[in-house]
Amino acid sequence: MDDHASLARRATARFLIGFLAALWLAVPLPAGSAERVEEKDQAAKVAKKVEKARGAAHQAEEEREALRDFQKEVVDYAELHDKELAKLGLPVATNASEAVAAQKALAHAIAERRAKARRGDVFGPDVEPLFRRLVAEQLRGPDALDARHAVLEGNPGQEDEEASVPVVLRVNAEYPSGAPRSTVPPSVLLTLPPLPESLHYGFVGRDLVLIDSVAQLIVDFLPNAAPDLSSK
Repeated sequence: MDDHASLARRATARFLIGFLAALWLAVPLPAGSAERVEEKDQAAKVAKKVEKARGAAHQAEEEREALRDFQKEVVDYAELHDKELAKLGLPVATNASEAVAAQKALAHAIAERRAKARRGDVFGPDVEPLFRRLVAEQLRGPDALDARHAVLEGNPGQEDEEASVPVVLRVNAEYPSGAPRSTVPPSVLLTLPPLPESLHYGFVGRDLVLIDSVAQLIVDFLPNAAPDLSSK
């Protein structure tokens, strides 16, 4: 009899526990609890934004540092160019043959001083992604169609090889005098870091080339700096 009563009491207790649990789940959270949940969600969103901002700031600082390195290399080259030009003491050319002789003498002198130069000395690995992004921003998409056409015009990487002088990209190599030269659109020039008078940018195919304007020397080049130029 006692066992029967005990079983009945336990069954009643289980029923009450289940009923109270269901009742608890059905009761809405107090306003304060809901506000705390919302505050946690807002805090999580703010934390994500802060983390994203920190990442962007870190990337920006890395890009600034990479640009400083690039500009230092450019300035160092410009100083070398000026020193070698002054050292040669070349007279003012009065005809085409004298101008070519002066150009080749300067190119030879600079190449000797930069005998150990390698691809990537100026376009360093840290600045490469930045240059590719800056160029792509100006040459990608339907709005950049005219700019892409400008790059293709006179581009030695797009010409018929049998009808033009080939350009072999190699640091310290002279840019062939008879080879075509690409146009760098103003939008790209305004985006890229400015250069001293002794240097200019050019394209050979999709490669961005840094050329000595006087010595006609290939100072450095960045492979695949431009996106697909044939896209419509």
